[in-house]
Amino acid sequence: MRKMIQNKLFHSNRALKAGSIVFVITFLAFAGCSSTHKSAGKKLTAEDLTLTYIDKAQAGGEIEKITLQHPLPISEQQMDFHMAALFYENLSLLGKAGPVFSKEDIQKTLRLLTKALNKAHPQNIVGFEVNSEDGVTKGELFATHGNLHWRFFEIRGVKYSLTRNQMARYGTAWKMVPKKGQRLYVTDKFMGAKQWTNWIEAKLDPSLPSNFETARPKKGSTNNGIVSPLPPPNSSDAPKAAAPKKDVADLEEKLRFLKHLRENQLIDQQEYEQKRKDLLDQYL
Repeated sequence: MRKMIQNKLFHSNRALKAGSIVFVITFLAFAGCSSTHKSAGKKLTAEDLTLTYIDKAQAGGEIEKITLQHPLPISEQQMDFHMAALFYENLSLLGKAGPVFSKEDIQKTLRLLTKALNKAHPQNIVGFEVNSEDGVTKGELFATHGNLHWRFFEIRGVKYSLTRNQMARYGTAWKMVPKKGQRLYVTDKFMGAKQWTNWIEAKLDPSLPSNFETARPKKGSTNNGIVSPLPPPNSSDAPKAAAPKKDVADLEEKLRFLKHLRENQLIDQQEYEQKRKDLLDQYL
């Protein structure tokens, strides 16, 4: 009888331990699921644009380890500059570098992309798909401390890892071309560093004039479909007083910024000359 009671107690303890293990596993699984914010999977479809909040744990191992700077208080003017500064190179034999987004692409996506980052949860990144006459441009956008990240999977209908062109190098059809204030994202591997040629990391605050925000025209003013980075000329014909020293310094700063736009192919020579003339007319 005594042995029978001991056996029952032994089996009861085993059952209790097994139940405890199941509880712990269930709790951990629930805790892991709770890390996904309710906005993950939320999708917005507008004209030629689809935006999706993606949980960073589902975006791949590299992004899962990154601490996101979300929500990001970036302005439309800043987003305008970042989008216009993105360039890629077609790796075919006669390929050349060109902008990722056309002026029309920027015009129709700028406001919604900016709002998506303004409201993004720290657990989520922004997936985007832009449709244009040249094809689909698809990728992911997110911010870390001091940097804006653009990871592309398809540009103008051509996928990054797949190509029909036998002359393409490195097994990809194109690669991103870093401009000033940008770099290709790099991760450390066991056998050395890896450079991601479809992933641009750009400084959130590039080399812009200190008054870049106020130098932009009011909302609604455009120049060939894209917001102009410089104020419109003063239409008054009244003679101007001599410019004070502070205004002269402001003029020099704007001229440097205008030169920066031309050197980075964000405006052409004709636009540069016209804007330079407009600026000089305001101050002289």
